[in-house]
Amino acid sequence: MKIIKYKAYFYFIKKKNCLLINQNKISLIFGKLIFIFVIMIIILNKLLLFSNYYNFINVAYGFDNNYHYITHVSMKSIMLHQNKDTFINFYLLVSNITQEQKEVINRISFEHPNCKIKFFDMGNKFKNFKIPSGIWSTANFYRIILQDLLKHEKKILYLDVDTLVYKDLTKIYNYNIEGKYYIGMPEYKGKSFFQKYNVSFINFINTGVMLCNLEELRKGKISKKIEDFIIQNNNDLKFPVNEPTNYITHSKNGYFTPEYVVIGFCNEFEPYNYYKHFKMNISVDGVIQSYKDPYIYHFIIHIKPWRGIPHSFGNVCVDPIARFYEIARKTHYYYKILDIFRILYKKK
Repeated sequence: MKIIKYKAYFYFIKKKNCLLINQNKISLIFGKLIFIFVIMIIILNKLLLFSNYYNFINVAYGFDNNYHYITHVSMKSIMLHQNKDTFINFYLLVSNITQEQKEVINRISFEHPNCKIKFFDMGNKFKNFKIPSGIWSTANFYRIILQDLLKHEKKILYLDVDTLVYKDLTKIYNYNIEGKYYIGMPEYKGKSFFQKYNVSFINFINTGVMLCNLEELRKGKISKKIEDFIIQNNNDLKFPVNEPTNYITHSKNGYFTPEYVVIGFCNEFEPYNYYKHFKMNISVDGVIQSYKDPYIYHFIIHIKPWRGIPHSFGNVCVDPIARFYEIARKTHYYYKILDIFRILYKKK
């Protein structure tokens, strides 16, 4: 009788264990199914998200830890003026950036779902290159290796951090760049450099706003050639990015027409002389219209929002510095930006 009881007991324990094992297997399978379902939902959401966009635009900046708030304003100006079907891929080439500073930048993607941000930590890259003290940082050199970092991309719009965007970038991004290295605005500084190296002044561009043909730049191995030129002539360069970049690439560069990008000047007469000097076919009225309604505004070297220098053209265009603060006010860091600018202004 006892033997029968023991057999029944062990049979019950074995059956119970089998049930437990089967339940664990079912739970595991069910968990996997839930995980797969969640992943499929995420993928589907992304597909649905991207299906809403027809224009994908790559934009790059290069900066260090001193310019993350200013970059935030420039990026904000882009996102505030994009069409609903435009998606922006931001590629940020940075150095000495803290996680907190990255979060300042990443706020853009939280506020605007039609963009994505990717950081490239440049570390000590170009630290041995000589730069004029107090004007630029080594981050200025980062733009020359965009084609090496972004091997999967065909082209990109590079912007200095001291730029404001006033319109959707689709038209400027689709500008004809076939057979060119860079498209930009004419460079009007550095005549002594051109004369010294006996090169033509034609197709010299300002490297602060450039549409870059990454495929063509890779074919020509341009980054290596520019770096070699900088190493050989570093002590003689007044503009350490503009001069070597143009020296190597000017034969295959091109110009934007004036309505796309405008560069800040000190009075309303300089812009017309600037375009006339480069034999660009534009009237005085055309210049005025360009400054009233550009795609991109670029603050030149000595005129910045944080330097307190007057920068208006009377009736020619809206004060760009006022526009800068108008954009900054729409960020979550407006008062922080004001505090930083007060400190910077005192240093000038």
